[in-house]
Amino acid sequence: MKAVHNLSKEAREEIISILLANRNKKVLAEELGVSPAAITKFAYGRTHPSDETLLRALEIADEEERRKILHVIVNDLITSLMEVIEDNPKVAEEKIDDLKRVVNEIEKKHLTSLGFV
Repeated sequence: MKAVHNLSKEAREEIISILLANRNKKVLAEELGVSPAAITKFAYGRTHPSDETLLRALEIADEEERRKILHVIVNDLITSLMEVIEDNPKVAEEKIDDLKRVVNEIEKKHLTSLGFV
């Protein structure tokens, strides 16, 4: 998932926190293939999990954790996109049709999943 590469340090830390809510540091370290010391550093924001570690996090997450992690990812990407647009209004003007298309596709998929389309 290419989007993982663009995540902020805060989002990376939050993903680790989600996983730590249901397991201890040693278990999480084993599941992610990193040391318990790395988990401690991730949890306290001293270092941040790599893209590979975050992808592994999605693999080991249960359904509820995965939902929360994906929520963090989407929120972080939207926040980043909004910052770019606010700082560069011309970009928004040039890409408004693309942004509308993305929103329309998401809306269509959502309505389809609910049985309305």
